[in-house]
Amino acid sequence: MSNRHKKAIIDDVVPHNINADLQHNLLDLFESAMKTVATTLVREARFETRDFASAKRRGCEGFTLLVSRARTDSRTDWSGIFQRGDERLEVMGHLE
Repeated sequence: MSNRHKKAIIDDVVPHNINADLQHNLLDLFESAMKTVATTLVREARFETRDFASAKRRGCEGFTLLVSRARTDSRTDWSGIFQRGDERLEVMGHLE
């Protein structure tokens, strides 16, 4: 199955100055970015959330997102860090 069609699983989240609604919206963007990068050989990618079509509507503009791939045992894990001023969200996930 293509990585683009796999289910994104969030394993851990560490929010700093992020409310629950914003966290939910950022996690959706992380899942999309994770699936996009998974189809390539890239190990690390940097995004500006304003480049996501739904970011403005969801109140997610102005964040940078750094997505990194790490191979552990039999699966690939992903880490993501959203940053906007003093707002930060750290995410760990994988695809299955």
